[in-house]
Amino acid sequence: MSGYASPTNVADMAHRLNGSLSGEDIELDHPDDPLCILSRRGRDGSMISTTPPTSRRHLLKRKVSFFSSPLNFSNEVSSRGKIPMVKIANTSRSDINGKFGYVHAYYRTRERYAVTLLEGEKRHPALAYFGVLSAEDIKHNMKDDEPPSQDQHSDHTLFLPPTTVVHLNFLDVVSLFLQYVALHFFNSPHLAGHVAHIMEFLQENFSMFFLLLLPVSLARLYGILLGRWDTFVLSDSITTFNMMASFSDHKGEFFTLALLLLGTSTIARFLISEYRLVKEKAEAMLSHNPNQTGKAFSTMEMFEYRIDYHFSTSKWAKVALLLSFTFMLIAAGAGALVVFMDDPSLSNAVWIAWTYVADPGTHADCPETFLIRLISFTVTLGGMLIFALMIGIISDYIAEKVDDLKKGKSRIIDIDHTVMLGWNDKSLAIIQQIALANESEGGGNIVVLANNGKEELEDTLASAVASNENPLLLLGTEVIFRSGNPLLESELRRVSTQTARCVISLSLEELDPDEADATQVRQVMALKAFDEFVGDKCHVVVEVQDIDNKELFPLVAPDFAEVVVTHDIIGRLMIQCARCPGLASVLEEMMGFEGSEFYFEEWPELTGKTFYDITCRFDDAVPLGVKSARDGNVHINPENDHVINDGDRILVLAEDNDSYEVNDGDFEAKGIGKVPQVLEDEKRVEKIMFCGWRRDMADMITQLDEYVEKGSELWLLNMVPAKKRAALLMDKGNKEDLVLENLSICNVVGNPVIRRDLNTVQAVDNDGKLTGQTVTLDQFDSILILADAVAIENGANMMSCDSRSLSSLLIIQDIQKKMYDKRKIKYPNTKVPCDPISEILDSRTKSLLSVANCKGYIMSNQIISSVMAQVSEEKDINIVLREILTAEGSETYIRSVTRYVDLEKENEMSFWDIALRARQLREVAVGFKPEGMAFKEAAKLIINPPDKAAKRKWAPGDIIVTFSMD
Repeated sequence: MSGYASPTNVADMAHRLNGSLSGEDIELDHPDDPLCILSRRGRDGSMISTTPPTSRRHLLKRKVSFFSSPLNFSNEVSSRGKIPMVKIANTSRSDINGKFGYVHAYYRTRERYAVTLLEGEKRHPALAYFGVLSAEDIKHNMKDDEPPSQDQHSDHTLFLPPTTVVHLNFLDVVSLFLQYVALHFFNSPHLAGHVAHIMEFLQENFSMFFLLLLPVSLARLYGILLGRWDTFVLSDSITTFNMMASFSDHKGEFFTLALLLLGTSTIARFLISEYRLVKEKAEAMLSHNPNQTGKAFSTMEMFEYRIDYHFSTSKWAKVALLLSFTFMLIAAGAGALVVFMDDPSLSNAVWIAWTYVADPGTHADCPETFLIRLISFTVTLGGMLIFALMIGIISDYIAEKVDDLKKGKSRIIDIDHTVMLGWNDKSLAIIQQIALANESEGGGNIVVLANNGKEELEDTLASAVASNENPLLLLGTEVIFRSGNPLLESELRRVSTQTARCVISLSLEELDPDEADATQVRQVMALKAFDEFVGDKCHVVVEVQDIDNKELFPLVAPDFAEVVVTHDIIGRLMIQCARCPGLASVLEEMMGFEGSEFYFEEWPELTGKTFYDITCRFDDAVPLGVKSARDGNVHINPENDHVINDGDRILVLAEDNDSYEVNDGDFEAKGIGKVPQVLEDEKRVEKIMFCGWRRDMADMITQLDEYVEKGSELWLLNMVPAKKRAALLMDKGNKEDLVLENLSICNVVGNPVIRRDLNTVQAVDNDGKLTGQTVTLDQFDSILILADAVAIENGANMMSCDSRSLSSLLIIQDIQKKMYDKRKIKYPNTKVPCDPISEILDSRTKSLLSVANCKGYIMSNQIISSVMAQVSEEKDINIVLREILTAEGSETYIRSVTRYVDLEKENEMSFWDIALRARQLREVAVGFKPEGMAFKEAAKLIINPPDKAAKRKWAPGDIIVTFSMD
């Protein structure tokens, strides 16, 4: 093969090597720069004898010159290194690292060596190194091992960069020699393999090699130093016992010397490896820029880089540096003390050096000679520096740990706790509700994992606890914060999600609702994919903002998470409360854990009873429905003849899960009588006004259309231009046009906090022009004041929104009062204006409502938090709440007592008598409110009243709270 050689691929390179093994030269980029390796033809063209050389001198003659090779350190041809064999190291393949091979060629344009591996009995590196195998033998053995093909050498020939090909060191040659002896003289490949493994171990642990010879060599060395050679002279006294006695007498010296040797060799090996690395980097940088003059970097730059590298990659680097510096200082000081002190004991010198390092005052007692004082002063000064470094390292370590603890990076180890993922405006209220639920159990643990800083969250909680207005009561519950991304499995494991009782995932309110819901979908998928998370033991409650995104969750994780659509629930609550005065107080009492809440429990003693039969079987609870054990369905307000089967769980309203039990059934229900003839309520058209704008306005309008009669009007008063409302109601094309059967919409553009926009409400068309329709505030049947989304988008927080709502409330009440007083003079029978219902976000605003004389309000965040807390305790509660807040199924109603009692004929009955009569209308009576008592004062009566069997007199103004189909 002649001419220029520029191999383009592995197959071509292997094919060209095939020619070189058969005796041809491989030429590189320049015709005057050939590389002849394992070739039978010399540089002058003459044939080289194939007789295996028998001596090292003959072997060196067969070594081939490496022209243009990075393995050479000189540019002169005559002085280039003679390298017959190399060792492979620092590759990504662990199966070839440490193996030997012959270099066939160096491809300068590719910067690659062609190296043939030498392994196995037929191509053993020891036999090739000592000339037993020739190039022709190696080639022949390769052909025997494998079927011939064009790429037959590609499995044995590797193309490696220069950094992975290194010279053979002294221990490599020793290893090859011992293997050669085992193969050539003892004919034992098995022994040669053991030799290779032992020498490989010694090379990796070079300092241990000295320790193997230490017990023998140091005994003689120590005897010479102490003048005790006479005990080891060739005489009758030299016995094994004498030698062992000498070892025993000086074991402290042996141990000290061994420790010093081990430490010194370890530090030296590390420094040598660092030096080699620096040297390789310097050569590599120079090879990239051949025209560069001088050093590629300074020694200080490389030193700083390596220190920074080790400190960044290992948490023990600082400790290792401190220990190394301490060891070197003690070793150097002990060596100097041994030389200049009268005591030749090395162990004593090491101890004295240590005392100088550990106690600066010790050097004052050193012998009064200049050199020893200088040594003691130097060692003491170094010791002071070491202790300063140690204090700095310990301080940094403690500071880092404290900082990690402050940032919430440590792991939570707990079981049966509640995990809250994320943080928003409802978090504090949820914590309050869970604390109330855990009060009967002595408290519990809540772990919050959020992207917010741990200190920030702790300050927020502390402020809520210390607040004078509606303070947060933990009631023995511990709240633990951790800062992290709830979407990551490692973070979920850090808060022990896999052992939690329930997981509450809160929506990110700073994001667009659709984007926030998409994040919640990913959160559910992250929990579902968490291998250690057991879904049947821990249920997940997910907050979703848009009702249209609710269907995404069953697609990714069916029957895995309970979805709570917050805006939908609030919208339904506000509509129901606006149409039924006083209902807000009832629902607030029902939803929270302060009073009575929903519980499911199985009662075997009631098996076989009908739902009518169990109406009066709980003194401290009100039965509402049954969860069937057969199909898992929850039947709220079932038929009277619905039978309680084996395994069915009864749904009740009770103060706590352990506060009620089944009574003996001794209540006599004789002579209950029938309910008076119930007259159908006269259905009438309504006029309703919404003040403010919500993103889910279209959903609220659709829900309201299901409740009202045909011909009812809905007036929308807000700051959104009339032209934009149609697009917003369609959610920018994501929803269809509103199709309303009973409602007609009148748009009003105005600011609900400006009086002139409220004095006379004037409707406009889609172009913003007046239509001529006008109405006054005293003519509305219901007025809802919403937390304005426009103000929230402009940066308003909860308190700002509540301030706007309160301002609107006060202005509306004032205008209504003045209009009523003025109209009453002319028309004495004028209807009293409706009480406006205001949405309140911040629970701290509740204390101001009495000042504003607000009779109707909805603590939206408070109710949503209560709902999520109840669902987290019992996931089936979500089904209950879904039914009582929709137009279908049973809903909460406030009825007059005259619906159940004819007060002209009888007025003294117990609550259970009322409840049994309500069952005749398929209603569940859950409480009552006496006439003249405010809902707040009657909080203990409107839900699950006490003394249900006690007789009481009923008045015409008394009301009954019921669950009814209509």
